[in-house]
Amino acid sequence: MEIKYICTHNHCSYPGSTRFTMSFKAESIMDDKNVATPFCPFCKNEMVPAPLIPMDCDPRITTDCTTVD
Repeated sequence: MEIKYICTHNHCSYPGSTRFTMSFKAESIMDDKNVATPFCPFCKNEMVPAPLIPMDCDPRITTDCTTVD
């Protein structure tokens, strides 16, 4: 299992069509309190943990999340 972080900056210079994501192997992280804050290498803003399932997605934070009606 991997732990993913995403960039939530609306004007990030990442050239991809979706948000920049960074993944870490679960065994490389002891727990949520023992992780350094990752920063996006393109816009230098703080990254946040990616939602595990689409229903956890908050469109106010992550604009490319699909909205659930």
